[in-house]
Amino acid sequence: MYTTHVGSFPLDFTRDNVLRVFHDMINIGIDYPPYPQLRNFIKIFLDPLVDIHVLKLVNSKYVINISLSELKNLPLPAVRLEEAEIVASIVKKERICVEAIRGCVTGPFTLASEIQISERETRGLFTSALSSKDFVLKYMTRIVREFVTYLHDVLGFKFIVIDEPVLSVIVGSRRILFDYTIEEISKCLDEVLQGVELAGVHVCGRVPPLLKDVLLSTRYVKVLDHEFKDNPKNLTVYTKDELEKYDKFISFGCVSSRKPVIESVEEIMDVVKRGIDTFGSRLLMIKPDCGFRGLAGFFENKEKAYEVAIEKLRRIVEVKRRLHV
Repeated sequence: MYTTHVGSFPLDFTRDNVLRVFHDMINIGIDYPPYPQLRNFIKIFLDPLVDIHVLKLVNSKYVINISLSELKNLPLPAVRLEEAEIVASIVKKERICVEAIRGCVTGPFTLASEIQISERETRGLFTSALSSKDFVLKYMTRIVREFVTYLHDVLGFKFIVIDEPVLSVIVGSRRILFDYTIEEISKCLDEVLQGVELAGVHVCGRVPPLLKDVLLSTRYVKVLDHEFKDNPKNLTVYTKDELEKYDKFISFGCVSSRKPVIESVEEIMDVVKRGIDTFGSRLLMIKPDCGFRGLAGFFENKEKAYEVAIEKLRRIVEVKRRLHV
């Protein structure tokens, strides 16, 4: 069993803060530390599309700025993540030894959900670019693939996780919104992650039955990253036999990313033991449910929120140490 984190923290984005957070995770003993996401996980991937005029910002809203009939000729943005480059540089310079660095990339469906087709519409899911399947499957998938290749092949991050929180919204128990099929979503995720040494998908919230089918049917996704602390019903979604049949592993959220209370080691231990009882050796990693950026709203300053986030991670590592697995 290993430890990891989704990536976001409640601190402002500066080089010093990136270095501080990354070193703190190393010193705590996180096995698969992510590059710290200290900026909005939508903006860092959509702002480059504004720079090349594929999107425009209208009252802080991303709006498509091109004809959707020209998808084959659309340019690709300059791909760069400064915080990831800072981490890659310090790992090389200090010869930091971990299992792998976790590269976090927001997925094509979630990014599309934050893009509006028309500036005349108010922001909303049903007026978003999700309604244009070609734009999502033929263009946004290419964009996300560019970032994955950059993190994996250029910076050397061998564990890449696609963050797709919107999938638990559009994929339901019996149908998928916007007429997407299981095969289309599965193929999209595989196109993005093909060739990655260790690939995962993070979906927070409750995992619906059809979404389980999507994720199990993927070829290249090995790690299924979900919430189990605040969504204990997710313990009933997968069986150990299903995970073995499809060769998938669970990255197990065991502390709340929404609540500012620091769980005791015993409480975390109890949650993780239920996970082990359910998934056995298919439980590969333990982690917080989601990112910690939202904790900032509970405290008078971001520093106090960060201290809580780090203590939650420290106790996860302590649980792993005590379990000896």
